This record gives sequence, C-alpha cells and structure tokens, in this order.
Amino acid sequence: MDSQTVIVTPAQLTRFAEALEESAKSLRSKGNKMRESAAAASVVWKDSKFEAFHRQLSNSMDELDKFTKNGLKYAEFLREKAMLAQKFLSRG
Repeated sequence: MDSQTVIVTPAQLTRFAEALEESAKSLRSKGNKMRESAAAASVVWKDSKFEAFHRQLSNSMDELDKFTKNGLKYAEFLREKAMLAQKFLSRG
C-alpha cells in the first residue's frame, strides 16, 4: 500500500457524502441570503462603491454556485461508490 491509499468503510464514505451535501446546501442558502441583503441594500446604497461591491459579490456568488453544485455532484458520486463497495463486501 503506498502513501496515496486511503481505506474507509462504506459507512464512513456515506457519512462524509452527507456532511458534504449538508455543507453545500448551507453555503447555497447563505449565498441566497447574501444576494437578498445586497438587493435590499441597493435601494438606499447608490454610489460607485456599491456598484463595485455588487460586481464583486455577483462574481463571488457565481463561483459559490459552481462550488456548491460540484459539492452536491461529488456527494452523489461518493454515495454511489459507497453503495457499490457495500454491495461488493456483502456478497462475500
């Protein structure tokens, strides 16, 4: 076994997938709240500083969306791997 090998149980893999999914959903929710707050602030905060902030926020939220989408996809991938590993271990 080399230093790149990690051994986990299917249950550990599933727990990690669940934690990853929960974190991704939490980040997505917080990002949506941030967008709502910025939209509300735009009613009273109308200057070049806000425009710069809003552009940065928009770019950051786009990146957050990509990150959470990838996190959710990876969590599903890990669940499938755990299921296949459990199936393999159960047949013995």
